[in-house]
Amino acid sequence: MRTFCAGRKLSFPKPKPGYPTSLQTIGDHLLKRRLDLGLTRKAAGEKMGLDPESLENWERNRTRIAVRFYPALIAFLGYNPLPEARTRGEAVRRQRMTLGLSAERLAMMARVYPTTVCRLETDRPRMAKHPIAAVLQVLGLSGEAGTGTG
Repeated sequence: MRTFCAGRKLSFPKPKPGYPTSLQTIGDHLLKRRLDLGLTRKAAGEKMGLDPESLENWERNRTRIAVRFYPALIAFLGYNPLPEARTRGEAVRRQRMTLGLSAERLAMMARVYPTTVCRLETDRPRMAKHPIAAVLQVLGLSGEAGTGTG
């Protein structure tokens, strides 16, 4: 066996129990951030305006996160954990969730049908330009958001 640093010890911090080794889900992102900050679930929940039981369910990937909590979640993390958009539909969905808007609420704000928002988010072809423009305007996205064609 070869010694590269004679007389020196290599030391690494002991991993925290339950610390996620990879960030696969938003729950993993939340758990990592909470542990990095040294916060209890109760303290982290108070920072985000929710109960610790909800946070536990999210961290353990037991329940889906309601869209209305995404703005607080993003503020707590300090970044947006939602995947980067590759199409216009993905950009619409990402921005809607980032703002904490349900599809129904966005449709009401843009004065379009909720099915229009759904069709737009799934990159359905042959949609009218006016409803697309109205949704993009409410979300603050340009007409060229994402790479999808419409």
